[in-house]
Amino acid sequence: MIESIAAISWAPGVQEMSRPEAAGASDFSRLVDGGLGKLNAELNAGDGDLRAMAAGKDMPVHDVMIAMEQARIDLQFAVEVRNRVVEAYQQLTQMQL
Repeated sequence: MIESIAAISWAPGVQEMSRPEAAGASDFSRLVDGGLGKLNAELNAGDGDLRAMAAGKDMPVHDVMIAMEQARIDLQFAVEVRNRVVEAYQQLTQMQL
């Protein structure tokens, strides 16, 4: 594993530079966080509609089915993205340097 080079603390006037990869990691984590938040909202919406219909509220069945199907599709997408990320990580760890 390659580690970043730390700033030289003994040299006068040398300051640690900002790392561009840290900004990219922050953008990626925000992207993942936003995607998971959207997924959670979709799952909660489908669950809320289903619970409301089960409680006897006047909910159109087709709206509940659409919300549940959208939540299922979003969950399948998230699982597939996770599988691809894990597969890419495994390929990177098996690479010969």
